[in-house]
Amino acid sequence: MKQVVQDLRSGHVQVVDVPEPQPAPGRALVAVSVSLISSGTERALVDLGSKSLLGKARARPDLVRRTLEVARSEGVGTAVTKVRSRLDRFGELGYSCAGIVVDSGGDARLAAGTPVACVGAGHAVHAGVVSVPANLVVPLPEGVAAAEAAFAAPAAIALHALRLAEAGPGATVAVVGLGLIGQLAGRLLAAAGCKACGTDPRADRRERFGRAADAAGIAALVDEVSRGRGADAVLVCAATRSGEPVELAAELARDRGTVVIVGDVGLGLDRRVFYEKELSLVVARSYGPGRYDRAFEERGIDYPAGYVRWTEARNVEAVVDLLAAGSLPVSDLVTHRFGVAEAERAYEALEGDEGALAILLEYEEEPRAASVRVHERPARAGALRVGIVGAGDFARGTLLPLLKANEDVELAAVCSRSGASARSVAERFGIADAATDWRGLVSSDGVDAVVVATPHAEHAEIAAAALAAGKAVFVEKPLAVDREGLELVRAAPGLLLVGHNRRFAPLAARLKAELTGTPLISIRVATAPLPERHWLNDPEQGGQVLGELSHFVDLASYLAGAVPAEVSAVESGRSLLAQLRFPGGAAATIAYAVGDPGGLDKERVEVFTAHGSFVLDDFRRLELFGAKPEVVKGRRDKGHGEELRAFVAAARGGTPLPVSFEEQLAVTAATLAVLDSARTGVPVDV
Repeated sequence: MKQVVQDLRSGHVQVVDVPEPQPAPGRALVAVSVSLISSGTERALVDLGSKSLLGKARARPDLVRRTLEVARSEGVGTAVTKVRSRLDRFGELGYSCAGIVVDSGGDARLAAGTPVACVGAGHAVHAGVVSVPANLVVPLPEGVAAAEAAFAAPAAIALHALRLAEAGPGATVAVVGLGLIGQLAGRLLAAAGCKACGTDPRADRRERFGRAADAAGIAALVDEVSRGRGADAVLVCAATRSGEPVELAAELARDRGTVVIVGDVGLGLDRRVFYEKELSLVVARSYGPGRYDRAFEERGIDYPAGYVRWTEARNVEAVVDLLAAGSLPVSDLVTHRFGVAEAERAYEALEGDEGALAILLEYEEEPRAASVRVHERPARAGALRVGIVGAGDFARGTLLPLLKANEDVELAAVCSRSGASARSVAERFGIADAATDWRGLVSSDGVDAVVVATPHAEHAEIAAAALAAGKAVFVEKPLAVDREGLELVRAAPGLLLVGHNRRFAPLAARLKAELTGTPLISIRVATAPLPERHWLNDPEQGGQVLGELSHFVDLASYLAGAVPAEVSAVESGRSLLAQLRFPGGAAATIAYAVGDPGGLDKERVEVFTAHGSFVLDDFRRLELFGAKPEVVKGRRDKGHGEELRAFVAAARGGTPLPVSFEEQLAVTAATLAVLDSARTGVPVDV
């Protein structure tokens, strides 16, 4: 199917063939009829993508700060790799569309064949078929055309702004900025019985709005309409880094009025004006409560109407009801129409001076496929044909470059939930096939080995299925997020390597070789908290601690030469302190501290034996204390390359893996036991 994407490095917008998304619980598959390009929102995205790296940094200082934090804690090389992996991919454009349900995802409201409106960046994209969480899909009342329903998201944004303004019938509301959302706000105000006044630098937009004036005349117009009182509320729908629209809004608002920021504008406020009028300033968060809440948007957990009447989904419902009643005319806001294959022309119109406001992309039915061929080339005799499931930052930035550099590997296929993501990875790394159906990939006769790099909750199911299909499997840690997943893998033994790369690090191997006797091991990890909306903070994914803890349980087991027999742990906020007892008397502590590292190296390992002591500092420096003191230095190498080389060699029938199937399962069991102990306060036998 066709999808409109943007190369995030160059900013170029293009139409590519991608595999269609697959059915999933809680997500509706929708065959798109029409999608909407919003002149303001999408122009901003395209402008950001077309900036130089320096320009992108200036536009997103929050991401720069995050990158600097990574550089301090994990090194400049890691930070650069992460930045490159984020830019070397396709961005999925679009956030509002309408079409027909193909698969309900288990939601009774969304039977196949139901006409619907879909909203949400990253979900309701410009593509022939989209996969949208059920809370972001609204069935259409009879009589609402797809071309009207495609306005659902921007209209809901405007409607949410009205609700924040608390503007009722008879209120005077000024709208600053008459792009698409400003125009829709004016029509919603009229439907609510309000008196709307608008201003915009463009005469054509003022004329379309109706009661409007330029910046010089808007104050007089508001004064006239409000009978000299000023605007009860002002909606700032402009898009500019300047603070002038907010200054104008403060001037137009009446005493104790409300200013609602809808557009992306500068907020250099003159406190004096806000103080003297005692104005309320509200920043609207898109189209209502639920936006950016993973529980609401992706897990389908709704808010009770008695507590949150107007969620983003219910705002969309209100919009389509207004469309059905004829109270919200939108067809005259359409300035351009294109077939999706001509989307590049559509974005050129957006960038040009053609008065673009709402641009519709129209779709025709296409053949449906879960895989597309990206590169044609003959297979290399003797090479290990690898399929990778998951195309996130770690796969793109670490695993795939190392696999591609291995002469014994042929990258045969890549699978991702997003067809655009799979396609971009296939193009970048020369992979033959891009797919969205992992079950098809793991059962393919054209794949010898499967690399699993998906979100953590999916690891066990995919790894078990690939092992059952007779494939060699490399799966990123953790192997499982619960015991049910662990038992799935246990029931399908085979050639398995879990991505506990630290045991393969050169300095860790040197440390292991130096150990004699019974070691006491201390591992300290200092790491910054993840952003609140990071996927790993989703409880279903196991959380940040589980995401990394198995690394250190495995490293301790490697150094002790055994897996733990008993574990205990305590939690302190997001941090955790674990104690591991091994057969034979070895013991280990793991302090996993989540907070501001303040420049402290991320990881430190200290080992004490009767014959010497050792300090491994962030895998860059190993100090040996004892009869022959020595300091071994090197670049930070956490063992990813050696780990993958060992896996490839074993999968091709060469050297056996240095860690057994049962030992890897035992490390996962011990990690889960640590978390159980932290929750209960009771030691746990492994």
